[in-house]
Amino acid sequence: MEIEILLQVLVSIVVFSAVFLMVWSLFRFPIEAEPPIHRRIALAVGAGHRQTLFENPILAPVMSLALTASRRLGWTWLREKTHRDLNAAGNPNGYSVDEHLAVCMVIGGAMGAATGLMLMLFFGDPQPLFMLLLATVGFFGPIIMLQEAARSRMGRISKKLPYTLDLISLMMEAGCTFTEAVDTIIRDEPEDDFNQELMVVRSEIEFGTSRGQALQGMADRIPLDSLRSIVGAINQSESLGTPLSSILKSQSGMLRMHRSVRAEKLSASASLRILIPSMLILGAVVLIIYGPLIIRFLIGELNFT
Repeated sequence: MEIEILLQVLVSIVVFSAVFLMVWSLFRFPIEAEPPIHRRIALAVGAGHRQTLFENPILAPVMSLALTASRRLGWTWLREKTHRDLNAAGNPNGYSVDEHLAVCMVIGGAMGAATGLMLMLFFGDPQPLFMLLLATVGFFGPIIMLQEAARSRMGRISKKLPYTLDLISLMMEAGCTFTEAVDTIIRDEPEDDFNQELMVVRSEIEFGTSRGQALQGMADRIPLDSLRSIVGAINQSESLGTPLSSILKSQSGMLRMHRSVRAEKLSASASLRILIPSMLILGAVVLIIYGPLIIRFLIGELNFT
């Protein structure tokens, strides 16, 4: 009995020492997470520092380890999807693909560890399979949230496109250049999603990129068919010498026409979708009205027989 107690004490000391040494090695020497290239360029030109998990002095060592692990993650499809969703969502925190995957790893590991700890406290068994399941949910949760944010932002941009094109067209007809019209729109509503993309286009043009390349970059960041067609029409108008204001006006009219056609299709499909619930409601009403008569008829027949 004394030997068993001594072994338990020794095992407890070894586990405590291992955990202590691991925590001490993580926080003994603070490791700053190396920012990606686009963040280093932003800092070099005087942009403000971010306030994310990577800049937190307490979590920076853990995030640095997760960032190192995410760089070795070789899922090409996941990296490409994350890159597209970050661009479409606007990437307000300035995350790179590796940084976003590192955040996913940390959340997944935290959820798995918290689940194991709770199961150990309440049931005495950590249930490794359940921990793995919750860790997987925690890893893919931010990815799904980012996808929904990108989809929502693209929907808002799609709704704003015809209105913005009309404004640019009117200002160009009044004598403004394309850059001046874009500057006016951005100044009036700088927080709008599409205006933020126009702000990126304007900055790229100021840094020496041609207007066609800047607009094509916006179309690549926001994968909307309507935006791609607009950019293609603008680039074609530049090569053919067609007035840009008339192209923008015609494109806004086409977008409104496509929106009305889509609304008509949705209304037609809604009538078909509501047919099945209507039939079920009709059947329920018939049963409510004629149910007592049917029951009386069946009871009368049973009594007669």
